[in-house]
Amino acid sequence: MHDGNRPVPCLAMLARGAIALCAALFLFVGTASAQLSSLAGGVSGKGAASQSAQTSAQPSLDDLIKILENDTTRKKLVETLKAAAYQAPAAAKSAASAGDQQAAVIRSLPGRIADYTRGAIGTVAQSFNNIPATGEAAVAMLAGARSINLPRIMQAITPVALVAVFVFLIYLVCRYFERGIFRRLAHGAEHASPLHKLLNLVVSGLVELVGVAVSWAAGYLAAAIFFGGPPSINQALFLNAFLLIELIKVGLSAFVAPNFPELRLTPFSNRQASYWYFWISRLVSIIGYTFLFVAPIVQQSSSLAAADAVRMIVVLFSTLLMIGLILKNRRRVRERLKRAKHNGERGFGAQVNALIGHVWWILAIGFVVSLFTVWLRSPETGFAFMTSATLKSIGAMAVGGLIVSVLSRVIAAGIPIPQGAKDRLPLLEKRVNSFIPNTLIVIRTLVIIAVICVILEAWSIFSFSAWVARPVAQRFVGGLVGAGIILVIGGALYIAVSSWIEYRLNPNYGKVPTARERTLLSLFRNAFTIAMVVVVAMLVLSQVGIDIAPLLAGAGVVGLAIGFGAQKFVQDIITGAFIQIQNAMNEGDVVEVDGVSGVVEQLTVRSVGLRTVDGTWYLIPFSSVAKVANYSKDFAYYVADIGVAYRENVEEVKQMMVDAFEELKASPVGENLISGFDMWGVNELGDSAVVVRGRVMTKPSTQWGVGRAYREIVKRMADERGIEIPYPHMTVWFGEGRDGKAPPVRVRDAAPPVAKTITDERAAADERREDRSQHGTIDETGKPIPPSDVDLESAGGGRG
Repeated sequence: MHDGNRPVPCLAMLARGAIALCAALFLFVGTASAQLSSLAGGVSGKGAASQSAQTSAQPSLDDLIKILENDTTRKKLVETLKAAAYQAPAAAKSAASAGDQQAAVIRSLPGRIADYTRGAIGTVAQSFNNIPATGEAAVAMLAGARSINLPRIMQAITPVALVAVFVFLIYLVCRYFERGIFRRLAHGAEHASPLHKLLNLVVSGLVELVGVAVSWAAGYLAAAIFFGGPPSINQALFLNAFLLIELIKVGLSAFVAPNFPELRLTPFSNRQASYWYFWISRLVSIIGYTFLFVAPIVQQSSSLAAADAVRMIVVLFSTLLMIGLILKNRRRVRERLKRAKHNGERGFGAQVNALIGHVWWILAIGFVVSLFTVWLRSPETGFAFMTSATLKSIGAMAVGGLIVSVLSRVIAAGIPIPQGAKDRLPLLEKRVNSFIPNTLIVIRTLVIIAVICVILEAWSIFSFSAWVARPVAQRFVGGLVGAGIILVIGGALYIAVSSWIEYRLNPNYGKVPTARERTLLSLFRNAFTIAMVVVVAMLVLSQVGIDIAPLLAGAGVVGLAIGFGAQKFVQDIITGAFIQIQNAMNEGDVVEVDGVSGVVEQLTVRSVGLRTVDGTWYLIPFSSVAKVANYSKDFAYYVADIGVAYRENVEEVKQMMVDAFEELKASPVGENLISGFDMWGVNELGDSAVVVRGRVMTKPSTQWGVGRAYREIVKRMADERGIEIPYPHMTVWFGEGRDGKAPPVRVRDAAPPVAKTITDERAAADERREDRSQHGTIDETGKPIPPSDVDLESAGGGRG
């Protein structure tokens, strides 16, 4: 129980285990009662038969002797025995066959269910029939209270009182010194990992055990000092009762940690932990000291009936107290179990917990009443069995809940990765912790199954140990263990290979990967993942006993059918394989595929993903690719076609283009240039311009940024040198009057141009140098910017 809203797997497991425990008890109570009755009947029947046999043995022998002495009667006896010998085998065979068939039916699972169902119905009927007898037994036990001899009891307890006072004083002193140790352990576990907290909890439990052992040993020492010898039988009874009860309390304290919440691993709030520890420890003390110490002294000092009366009074009081606690906490536990469903969860666990929340108190009261009834009718064997089974069930549920709680805390905290490994493998921590929730589900399921098996075996409903001893069960369990090992190895191998690929792709460590390496490593990761999943699945199926040979043959046939039906898919893979073999493109390249230009962001064996300049992402299957234009292969060219008016001097234009290139080399874009400027001369005499062409080699995917920067410089120099760059002209006609003259046009003188100073020129140059995108070559992350349609058209149909 927790005040927060997070799920509590420990409480859910305890509730589910309680269902199995109560069901087991339901099947056991009536069966035990019936066995007790039949046992008594059987014993009386055997006694009557024995007496009858003793009384009739001698006459039967005399008659037999007389029959054998007479020839006639002897012959008749022989004939009768022969006739019986011929008929007996068939009858015996028929009876044996019917018995074997019935035993075979009962041994089967449906037969066991039917047998248990029949026993449960008989249990209910027998329980109702035994109510009067149970009441009479209770009244008879209470009647023994009349024989209690208080003076003799006080006389027997007086020597024990001094030892008891000394033991409890030593125990209080130990508890006082233990609190300092507990505070230090709690402080160290406040922000520690779940495993560290569990270790501190174990240490605190050992410290408590040492305190209990010291107090117990001090009691023996006090008896030797005060009474001059070993402790009496009554003192030994008290010391042993003290030891056993305090050991149970130590286990309970470790489970709920009522005083130090920092050490608590179970999901109880502080108030709930203190509340339940208080009442359960009191019940343990009352029942324990009564049965282990008080009742034996009363029996010794008074009578067995008086001791039974004392036990009856204490058990009845404890039963009523437990029923009162159950009714008082009925609503609180119900709301806690239904919280997950109220929060919107629709899973199977939430539905089961909500159902248990409605009926838990009925089952709990039924369990308490049944426990009381069995103890009343069979205080020795039946109660011992029920006590043992109950303690085993509670212990299994407590251990299972503790394991699940620790695992839940480990999952919540995650598995930390050292900072150095995290820098080299940024996704390792996320990848490792992504497996944790599924692992928790598997472990939680196994823990729940183990708890249920322990409960069923404790109540003698199903013997898991006997089942495991069978060859079929051993093969099944061995297959599951082998499958689990294969899954763990496969997961570890996947994490190792993915982490190695991630390390190779990390440019901050080791050798910087090339585009080719990035592409091949990504493809290898995908292929390895698919192959590993197939291999692991086949091995797991083989481990659990499934023959994978027919599966492989069937997979071949299915693959052939799919190959005919998915020819495009096969064509995608084959074409993609040849494209990768020829190294036609890699991730990060600027390519043109199927009429779409963009940067390669995803490359698989069957498709390529492109991101265009406007951000659109295209997925193009290789089966539709007829040609691939890669603008990032080795190097690129920027072809400069500069159109000028026919009146301009071509030599001056050439000099301007060369000067512009020299300035380009000094700009930030200059680092992308590989060669000098190749001046080709007049390339075209167009309708309105003379086109002069030059070319420069650049780094791959940078030709468009180089072209933008170069054209910007050429435009500025042409304006400065008065070289006209032609453009289409438009004649504006203002109309004319009736006299054939055009109306006057009002012309206002423009403001005189402001002369740029040297400082302005330098500022403009600095502004141009601060262009971090290198005129649209790369983005802010360093990735190449793909060309637009205008860039491709300005390239003139060449490489760049």
